[in-house]
Amino acid sequence: MIEKYQRLFQLDVYHSYFQKSICRCLEFNADSATEQLMKRFRLLIKRQVNGIGLYGNTTQPLQELLTYIKQVTGQDAFCFEIRTNNPDFNFFTELPPDWVGQLLYDSSNTTVDDQNVQLNQQLSGNPGTNCLGKVTLRFADILEFNKDMGTAGFEIKFMARATQWQYFIINRNALPLDNLAISGKEPVVFEGPENVVMETGQNALLFSSGSKLIPLSEVPIHKFDLINCPASTDNKLVQPQIIIKGLPTPIPEWIGKVTDNAAQQLSSPMYVYL
Repeated sequence: MIEKYQRLFQLDVYHSYFQKSICRCLEFNADSATEQLMKRFRLLIKRQVNGIGLYGNTTQPLQELLTYIKQVTGQDAFCFEIRTNNPDFNFFTELPPDWVGQLLYDSSNTTVDDQNVQLNQQLSGNPGTNCLGKVTLRFADILEFNKDMGTAGFEIKFMARATQWQYFIINRNALPLDNLAISGKEPVVFEGPENVVMETGQNALLFSSGSKLIPLSEVPIHKFDLINCPASTDNKLVQPQIIIKGLPTPIPEWIGKVTDNAAQQLSSPMYVYL
């Protein structure tokens, strides 16, 4: 049935936290005013994995349709509320640590790249309703980008939060370990180990990525091993011993704070028991 409709615009969402950046955790629902427009003028939302398209059941040229809607209703934009089905969205998304509010996107504030029109993010300090944010797509902008590109295609892009990775090694069995280290194919050199006392009173060895912040990922990309490097004997090199192959990766909701060179950063603490 959708083939009989004319597409007014397309909105796609990408997030580097997910595989291939396909963001499946956001929903876009028309606000009350836009919902009334859709009913009155027989507009239809087609939902996709990472976005929506808005279609009209009309043979009118798009400019005539939107001009008519504005004349008879006084409205000059389609507005959609953003909701998420993932409670960890604010944890794994690069947002200010202590920010509470809404994400605002407006087609009057964009960055145009090749054939893509990226909606720039604005942070509102007002939490407002229980939705995550709001998208406003103005008729004038839809017409402008339809003229330039055939069909207006808008994009929203999110970046995965990057944190300082911390591994706390707790040697409960008093294993004889000469020289612990963390290795991996990644170009990340972990600082440590440093002897620390955790809040539980347990002693631990702390490795951290220091000033190198590593992005979080739904599917692990960065893989590290815990190895032991015994001292060489008789000038013979001793091969490192793998203690744990494949250390854990961060859980988004486990976020801490740490100060590095007077700058406050977010950290991802992980606990490894031997």
